[in-house]
Amino acid sequence: MSVVVASTNELDALVRAVAGVETLYPAGSALATVLGTALQAVAPGSATAALVLVDSQPSGLRITAKVGIGAAEKAVDVCTRVHDMIAAHLDQVNSRPILQISVIVARIG
Repeated sequence: MSVVVASTNELDALVRAVAGVETLYPAGSALATVLGTALQAVAPGSATAALVLVDSQPSGLRITAKVGIGAAEKAVDVCTRVHDMIAAHLDQVNSRPILQISVIVARIG
C-alpha cells in the first residue's frame, strides 16, 4: 500500500527556483485539486493540495512535479534540471530509495 505525502514547502520552493520553471502546479489528481480549491474558498488558510507529490511506498518514493515553463525554454532541459534538483535534495534529507521522479510539463509559454 502506498501513502501519498504532501511535499514540503522547501521542496516546492526548490522546484520553483529551478531555471526555466515559471509555475508549479498541483501534481495530485484532478479531484484532489478541485477539493483543495473548494476547501480554500470555504476555509482560507486550510491545507491545500500538494504541489510536488511524494508517494511513499514500502519499497521507496515516487515523486511527481508538474511545471509550467517559458516559451523559449527547452522542455527536456528544464525537466532534467528539476529532476536533478529533486534527486539531490532527497539524497540529502531522505534515506529511502527513490523509485521514480516524474516531471510533467503542463504548460509552455
